[in-house]
Amino acid sequence: MNHYIVTGGCGFIGSHLVEALATIECCVTVVDDKRNGTYIVDSPYVQYMHCAVEDVILDTVGIHGGLMPVDGIIHLANTPRVRLSMEEPRDAILNNIVPTVAVCEWAREYKCPLYFAQTSSRLHSSPYSNPYTFGKTIAEENLTLYNKLWGVQSHLLYFYNIYGPREADYGQHSTVIRSFKNQVLKGEPLRIYGSGRKERDFTFVSDAIAGIVKLLLTIPAKRPKNIHLGKGDPKSILQIAEAFDHPFIHEFDRLGEAEKTICKTPFVEGKFDVINYIKQWKLNYAQTSS
Repeated sequence: MNHYIVTGGCGFIGSHLVEALATIECCVTVVDDKRNGTYIVDSPYVQYMHCAVEDVILDTVGIHGGLMPVDGIIHLANTPRVRLSMEEPRDAILNNIVPTVAVCEWAREYKCPLYFAQTSSRLHSSPYSNPYTFGKTIAEENLTLYNKLWGVQSHLLYFYNIYGPREADYGQHSTVIRSFKNQVLKGEPLRIYGSGRKERDFTFVSDAIAGIVKLLLTIPAKRPKNIHLGKGDPKSILQIAEAFDHPFIHEFDRLGEAEKTICKTPFVEGKFDVINYIKQWKLNYAQTSS
């Protein structure tokens, strides 16, 4: 029976991953201070440690009251959102670097691989374009250090604009799709920053999770270093807005974001289309509000 540690396992992507691992009867230890998510998976295969990653005492990481070997650590806990990092740079930098040092120590102690949630903006913009990408860049350098000095094996999970059920609401700093949903629910026009020509590779959360599970079940010698969890079919922000079939307005552009992100080598083929997802959501909303 495999045992994985998932940091940020109460959040959007993390909770979906914990569900998927429990479904295939993997034991999961979730470390999450519930800062950015509160979802709990009710399963005998899952236990929770509600504390900051850097505060975990390794001897307590077990399941069913006993210690177990750790087959891998999936590190999803960090301060997300580029726009939020522009307002809170200190937190964005430290909350990406400090927990990463902690999980590197865990991986060194347990002699297990580490799977690190990287951002696709790392590939499409300068590390100095915003504090979020900078923090992720420094965290990745830390992985390299632990690999060279202590042989810690790490894999980078590149996420491309994940959307779907339980997507976190960060108010004005939410993802485009979550923001547009909120504006529809409030009866407000959709706000497009800039021309709307920026393109994003929107990926349904189930497709991303399928990729992670596939990776974990792949024999170690064949696991790639970089895993790209994207659709490979970018859409412009304007296309996303038009799919909502709702009034929209243009506002001044915001700095620090890439013009385009695209997953050129998806690890798994995406089954879901973002335009269809939005249209179905809008249809369901219209039916429930009528």
